[in-house]
Amino acid sequence: MLRYVASRLAQGLVVVLGAIAISFLLVNLTGNPADVLGGGFLPPEARAELARNFGYDEPLPARLADYFAGALRADFGVSIRTGEPAAGLVLDALPNTVILVACAMALALAVAVPVSLLSVLRRGRGVDRHVRTTLLLAGSLPDFWVALVLVLVLSVQLGLLPSVGFTGVDSLVIPACALALPLVPALVRLLRGALLDVTEQDFVAALRGRGFGEGYILVRHGLRNAMVPFITLVAFQVGSLIGGTFIVEVVFGWPGIGTLLAGAVAIRDVALVQATVVIVAVAYVLLNLAADLLVAVIDPRVRVTAR
Repeated sequence: MLRYVASRLAQGLVVVLGAIAISFLLVNLTGNPADVLGGGFLPPEARAELARNFGYDEPLPARLADYFAGALRADFGVSIRTGEPAAGLVLDALPNTVILVACAMALALAVAVPVSLLSVLRRGRGVDRHVRTTLLLAGSLPDFWVALVLVLVLSVQLGLLPSVGFTGVDSLVIPACALALPLVPALVRLLRGALLDVTEQDFVAALRGRGFGEGYILVRHGLRNAMVPFITLVAFQVGSLIGGTFIVEVVFGWPGIGTLLAGAVAIRDVALVQATVVIVAVAYVLLNLAADLLVAVIDPRVRVTAR
C-alpha cells in the first residue's frame, strides 16, 4: 500500500509542476501587463518602471525559475487590485466554491444512485427507456443555460429563491441545481453500466438461486462492486467542478474562485490568475489521490495491479 501511495504522490507532483509551468507560460506569453495596465498612454519611462516591478525586465528563463521558487513556497506575489497576497485571496474564496461543489455533487448523487438502481431493476422496460431518453436530453444542456432558466423560473417568475449573491442557505439552491443537473447523466450512465456488469457475475446468479430478490442483490452486493469506477468518476467530476464553476459563479455572483478569476482576468491581475490556476490544480490532484486510495482500500486488486 505504501508503494502504491508513493507512486500516486509522485504522479501528482508531476501534474502540479506541469500546472505551474503552464500557468506561467500562458500568462507571460500573452504580453507585458505593463502595456495593458497603462492603456497604451504611459510614457516609455513609466512603462519600463511598471514592467520592472512585475519582473518583466528579466529574461523568460530567469522569470520562470523565480516563479517556480515562489510557487513552491505558495508565494505568487500580490494582487494589483488589492495589494494583498494572491494565494491568500484564492484560499479565502476556495471554501465558498467547495461548499457549492459539495452541495451540487450531493444533489447529483441523490438523484443518480436511485435512478441507476431503478433503471437496472426495470431494464428493457418502459421505465428504463424513458430514463435513458431523459438523460440523453439532460446531458446536452449547458450549465449556463440551465442556470439562466432556473433563475427565470424560480427567482424571477415565482420569487421563491434569491438569484444573486449569498444571503443564506437558500442562495445555494439554484446554483447547486445548475451544476448538478448536467452531472446526473454521466453518473447514471457509468453506475448503470457497472451495475449491469455486476448482474452478469457468477456470484449474482448464485444469490438468485438462493432466493434473494433483485433489489436486495443490487443494493447489498451490486453497489459495492460497482463503486470502483464510480468513485473515480465522482472524484474527476468534483475536481472538474472546482475549476469549472466559472460561468455559474459569475451568473449568480457567487463569491468563489470563479468570480475571483473572472475579475483577475478582466484587469490582467497576473499573480491572482497564476495563484488560482495552481491552487485549483493542487486541489484536483489531491481529490484524485484520495479517490485512488479509497478505490485501493475497497478493491485490493488495484494494489496488486500497481505492484
